[in-house]
Amino acid sequence: MCLVELLPSVRETVVVYDPPNSPPTTPLVRQLRSLGSDEPCIRRLFKNYQHALAQLGSFAAGLVCRQLIDIDKADSLPPEIRQSLLIQVPQGASPEIDMASPGFNVTPKVLKLVQILKSCRELGGDFCGIIFVRRRIVADTLMQLLLRLDSELGFLRIRVLFGARNLDTSHQDEILRMVKDGSCNLLIATKSVEDLDLPNVPVLIKFDLFDSQLSHAHALSHCLGANSHIISMVERGNGAHHAIISHLSNLNSPRLRVWTNAHRWTPQSSIPDEALYTDRDSYSSDSDEESESVSFIRDSTTGSRMYPQDALNAIYSLCSSEREPGGNEMYNPLFEFDIQDDGHFVCRVRRTGLLQNLPMTWSSPNPTKAGARRLAAYDACAGLYDQGLLDSRVFPRTWATPSDSDPLPALNPKIPGTRTYPIKSPAFWTNTALVPLNSLTRVYPMIISVDCGNVSESLPLHAPLVMLVRQPLPDMPDFNVFFAGIPARISLIRAKPIVLDESQLQDIHAYNTLLWRAMLNKSYPYSINETLAHYVPLTGEWSCEVAQRSQELDVSNFISWKSISATLADWVVPLKCDSVEALREDIVDALIQDRWAVYTRRYDTVVVRHDLNPLSKPLDPELQEYENLLEYCKANREGFEGLKNDQQPLLEVVRLPPLKDRLQPAAGPFTPSTSNRRYFIPELCAKVTVPASTFRTVLLLPCIMRRINDFLLVKELNSGLLDYCVSDELLHVAISPPSAGIEYDYERLELLGDAFLKLLSSIYVFVTYPKADESSMHNYRQALISNKSLWKNAIAVGLPSSIRSRPLSFKGWSVPRTPTSDTGEKKEEEESSRKTTPSSDDPKNVFIPKKRRRALKILNWKPLQHLGDKALADVVEAIMGAALLSGGTDAALKAAKALNVPLPNIEKWADFGKRSQEVSEPVVAVQISSSTIGAIEAIIGCPFKRPQFLIQALTHKTSAQSTTYERLEFIGDAILDFMVIRHLFHRHQQMNPGMLTVLKGAMVSNTTLAALCVLSGLHHHLLFGSDKLAHDIREYENLVIQAQNEEYAAAEKEGRPCGQFWHNIESPKVLGDLLESILGALYVSDEYSPVGAEAFFDKVFEPFYNRHITLQTLSHHPTKTLFEFIQSKGCGNFSLVKEANEYLVLVHDVVLASTQDENGISGAKVVSSIGLCALEGDPGFLARTCNCWKDTKW
Repeated sequence: MCLVELLPSVRETVVVYDPPNSPPTTPLVRQLRSLGSDEPCIRRLFKNYQHALAQLGSFAAGLVCRQLIDIDKADSLPPEIRQSLLIQVPQGASPEIDMASPGFNVTPKVLKLVQILKSCRELGGDFCGIIFVRRRIVADTLMQLLLRLDSELGFLRIRVLFGARNLDTSHQDEILRMVKDGSCNLLIATKSVEDLDLPNVPVLIKFDLFDSQLSHAHALSHCLGANSHIISMVERGNGAHHAIISHLSNLNSPRLRVWTNAHRWTPQSSIPDEALYTDRDSYSSDSDEESESVSFIRDSTTGSRMYPQDALNAIYSLCSSEREPGGNEMYNPLFEFDIQDDGHFVCRVRRTGLLQNLPMTWSSPNPTKAGARRLAAYDACAGLYDQGLLDSRVFPRTWATPSDSDPLPALNPKIPGTRTYPIKSPAFWTNTALVPLNSLTRVYPMIISVDCGNVSESLPLHAPLVMLVRQPLPDMPDFNVFFAGIPARISLIRAKPIVLDESQLQDIHAYNTLLWRAMLNKSYPYSINETLAHYVPLTGEWSCEVAQRSQELDVSNFISWKSISATLADWVVPLKCDSVEALREDIVDALIQDRWAVYTRRYDTVVVRHDLNPLSKPLDPELQEYENLLEYCKANREGFEGLKNDQQPLLEVVRLPPLKDRLQPAAGPFTPSTSNRRYFIPELCAKVTVPASTFRTVLLLPCIMRRINDFLLVKELNSGLLDYCVSDELLHVAISPPSAGIEYDYERLELLGDAFLKLLSSIYVFVTYPKADESSMHNYRQALISNKSLWKNAIAVGLPSSIRSRPLSFKGWSVPRTPTSDTGEKKEEEESSRKTTPSSDDPKNVFIPKKRRRALKILNWKPLQHLGDKALADVVEAIMGAALLSGGTDAALKAAKALNVPLPNIEKWADFGKRSQEVSEPVVAVQISSSTIGAIEAIIGCPFKRPQFLIQALTHKTSAQSTTYERLEFIGDAILDFMVIRHLFHRHQQMNPGMLTVLKGAMVSNTTLAALCVLSGLHHHLLFGSDKLAHDIREYENLVIQAQNEEYAAAEKEGRPCGQFWHNIESPKVLGDLLESILGALYVSDEYSPVGAEAFFDKVFEPFYNRHITLQTLSHHPTKTLFEFIQSKGCGNFSLVKEANEYLVLVHDVVLASTQDENGISGAKVVSSIGLCALEGDPGFLARTCNCWKDTKW
């Protein structure tokens, strides 16, 4: 089969092989699994044995065992396992490649490879080939296996070529010399060497497929020329393999064809005009032994490593993603080379895109151009990383999943229905701790700005701060904090890295120590290297306009060293009381203390009270027993010696708010309070040298750092598990339960994701089980989408640890610091805890003092959370909903696959269409006229590509037909659910999920669908064989039309929208089923493309819904709808009351809606309708007003 001829001289062929039988669980596998050992030798043996068994067959797996014995690495194994290893493959044995033989012991994939190689014998001495595989263990074992087939493949002289993580290429050079001198004519190579100067060969075989267009271009560059072949081995029916072939075929686009040609013929290559498709899977598993001298770049956000062999792929990804289509750079080289006197090559990357501002120096010398090109790409990536410009997306993907042997968490006996899971800490801080902080350290600023200076008059000013960290933080989205329900916007802006000298670093750390001591009201004993984030103020010249004007923001000139020095010189200073004007100027943006102690309350200044002085009667309620403030000071201030001026005006101050979770929008209405006002004598006060606006932002840092940590976890999850198929912002919404108490939660996305999962699983079951009836399909679908299945899948992929289900807690909160920090106090507590820990011999005889028990508990504390099984399943569905909004059905399908939803051989939505031939067209004994088909197509607004499915959709079980609409109705139900939810989701973008659910229930109810079926006229085309059913349909049609006429007349007279006139009329179920089956038939007829079904929905369903089904026209009494919705949000404090001549809806004693009582009109009904409208227009009302969610258990 010819895939595509990218170049005239290269012919690509796809060779299909049969899938292997499931690898048997051999006695050796059972023995190794029973050991449960953490020994690297045993774990490596187990992994390699399983790889060889699955890829190559039992004979090759035996060779792995024999290899372990031969290199004397089995001494640490138990004797019985050593004996099992010895008997796996006898010395001198050959593989059995006859599939008909009972002793057949290779996989069909290996058999197909042997057949390909045997066909190459006719090339004689001209034969030379390369086989690309994924893993080194497969390469080594495959070579041994092929060498034992001397009678069939005796003409082959085989060597293995693999990459090394270090830069030593001596092994590779030796192998390549053997190819040149003819002592080797077949290389089995791993992917990590594909970009090197391999020999050009007439036959290149892809034993393993790599989902990368760049990898495919490398393969083309190794082809000899005329009549050369690239053979891709594809497993029959494997959807992932067919998806890879589809991706690679896109290289045939005109612009990529030119780039491929340039890449093949010149090592300078060029920048592709289109972004290259490449997966992010890591292929750095070639070496079994790690070298301490390995060079790599570690992504600070995800912890993923980029080795030199990965850098070339990263450079192409960066350059192609920034390339403007249609430019002329296609013909300009991406790399430049120079040759040295000794014949070695040096290389550098051409300045383009992000690389323009980097100092591009020549690479280290290398014997080959490809090797020098790899080093140059790595140097360029390192330079970008130093500048904080290397995106996490270009790093290989890494994600640690729990072991299959780990048991499921047990149910929590204290909180019924929940299980306990660990809470993951962002990898960023662990990676940051690896970099020591000194005068040579480059620090990366992140500017924290509150509202960019555009602060509401009801909120005080918050000055910007700069957070300094040792590794580059990723881009962060803006978010809100709340002051009594009033939002303020936090912006996080990255700036250019800077280098500070030792003195500046020490000053910053001392400044931060004072800030933490004041904020936390306790000492901060950690050193500069134990503290992972520092904060500095900015000068008054800084503004958000400065940030917006500068693309490469340099904050080094805006750091307020003057403010830092003033704070280090004196934490507090006296107020300037020489004159009223001096005092008024001195209290601007000032924090006031009424004493000079370190740990004390602090106050914001409000105004200078000229009408009050120390001899005035105190206004503070608790000071009324004193004649004046002066007398109070004499009685209560220790060492008080009087005032210099007893006529000085007083300061009116208000206490600075304490630390508070500002991420929670829930709060009562904002009411300025005067009860906490105090009146101080300026002469006795101290002014904090940190401006009040700066300290207010410092008090927000726990909330800001919580959100930064949340975003870091989101980026880890998106990079490692989901491969960026979801936008970061939507993913954060998707993993935020309502119990976290932030401004959004996953409930809307969960509703959308649930509908998508129902659609996905229904179609999968429909095409996978073409003979199953409706009941069986329902059972199959339930096994895929049940909450039990979803939460087990979530645990299997390690999802729970990335969820933050609890609100921010200030108990034990601290600045990010090294996890191994130990002060003398902690060490002392640890020692005392050890001394008082009961022995295992007699635990009852040891008394542990209460303080020691608390210390022991702190030392052993790990962050945990309690999640319900349904909450976990909801998060899974919400992630699918977020992916759907981010990238459509393919992205949502990719998310479902990543979350372990079992959908084998389905990699993208188009795969359903490819499998449509597996669903046989229904055999119909009756034909309908073309005029009937035309009439139906006119009603639904689209044509039927395969009318046989339309006939099946119209056929009721009472008909004489053997094929009825039940299977089509099964998927039509899921299609309609999904389209209705999507319609509501976009029509009401702020509506709460409870209201969406109410509307959705009304839209898909059988009574609604029956009325729509009759009003559209589709019921006239139903094929059935029951007189009773015919009578029921006629009666229902008459009643619906009569009710419609009456409702339209009444609505026009009363000036209101038309309501659900059909809801009290009993309807035949067959009418609703008919609409769903037609939807299903359209979907199948269009090869699972939604085009036809969406046209039907847009023409028939949507206008009907928009006219008749809104919150104000629901058939339920609006009071019932309103109260059910409020209860669904977990609120229990609401009521409808009548006061005098007014109806009120109260939520936590806050008025949601009100109306005057009028004769002849139900006031309760009117005020409830107003309340529904209010909640639709202000979806955050319940979140601000109700705090009942705090009692909810998750």
